[in-house]
Amino acid sequence: MFDRGRVLDRCEQIVESIDLIMQWSNSIQSAEDFLLSPEHVLIFDGCVMRLQIIGENIKKIDECTNGELLCEYPEIPWHKVIALRNIISHEYANVDEEIIFAIVKQSLSPLKLAILKIRNILQS
Repeated sequence: MFDRGRVLDRCEQIVESIDLIMQWSNSIQSAEDFLLSPEHVLIFDGCVMRLQIIGENIKKIDECTNGELLCEYPEIPWHKVIALRNIISHEYANVDEEIIFAIVKQSLSPLKLAILKIRNILQS
């Protein structure tokens, strides 16, 4: 068995990060927008940092549940989320704004839904 409280805390951190990314990137309409001004670069950097936090929390959830929880939600490519975290952590200069834009605009909503499902099940 695993520590439900720890997993729930990590789920909350993920949801918080997703909400912040969505809020910050609301005005971003293309990958190029991330590079328009120093303020937009700050938005990009903030989003990337929060994606790293999401990846780290997912990695820790997978570790503390011995890989038995996330596999119940195959609609999310968990290994790709963790791989992105590794790229951000170890190869920041290679982070591509096109990929980050696609993740921010297409992948965060389904990820949030999956995390909320996990949270609701663990709370019941």
